[in-house]
Amino acid sequence: MKLDKLTEELIAIKSVTGDENKILDFIENYLINSDFSGEIIRNNGGIIAHYPSSDSNIALVGHVDTVPFDPTQVVIEDTSKVYGRGSVDMKAGIAVMLQVLTSNFENIVAVFYTAEEGPMVNNGLELLMPILKSDFNLEFAVILEPTNGEVQLGCLGSVNADLQIDGKSSHSARPWMGENPILKLSEVIGFINENQIEEHTIDGLLFKQIITVTTISGGSANNVIPSNVNLNINFRFLPTQNESEATKFLADTFAKYGTIKIKNSSNGALPNLESQ
Repeated sequence: MKLDKLTEELIAIKSVTGDENKILDFIENYLINSDFSGEIIRNNGGIIAHYPSSDSNIALVGHVDTVPFDPTQVVIEDTSKVYGRGSVDMKAGIAVMLQVLTSNFENIVAVFYTAEEGPMVNNGLELLMPILKSDFNLEFAVILEPTNGEVQLGCLGSVNADLQIDGKSSHSARPWMGENPILKLSEVIGFINENQIEEHTIDGLLFKQIITVTTISGGSANNVIPSNVNLNINFRFLPTQNESEATKFLADTFAKYGTIKIKNSSNGALPNLESQ
């Protein structure tokens, strides 16, 4: 099957985080029907596929889930490109992995894992990692995330936190009787605009520390001033920091704007620069 057609078939399978069984079935059946002669290991974390008789030392890694589909998305008629949820992140990468694996590169281990787009606690890679550590001697891994053709080394850590800005509810016709927390957002947004991206060079590599807002919620009716408004703050921190340092920084930075509650976090990683 051609790469573009395979990518389109993967895109056609809905695989929002937590609902990945259909796409795992497709991957498993594709390998079987392609006369893949290796071993297919499947558990709740996803699929590991490899050639048991070879010294498999290179891992190709990709997640099979996507973020939810935007129901307002319009249909784009453009035969020069492939469009659809997951086309970039990262079903094109999954298609490449399948084609490489079925092209008899016997030193390859392919890792298709679930729940990457959700909290780290549910990440399928955690369920596959014990197998990868015990059964393989991996020296190198390529994660086929979209990088516009660039080789990018290492990764940032991530923290998600809920920032609640409190006010006082009132009728919208009598705003002087309340305190609108939405109007306080300008301070937070102003801070983030000034500090959203910080560039740092570590071991000769450029990393970008990111602070941004990903969701905002508040209010119950068109004629009611809300009592509070909530923002999800996403902090992508440097791989030289750990989770506790990053969560403390975020809590200390945003405490003056409201009540900050850490929801989840995961560490980043520097590339291994040591020669083995």
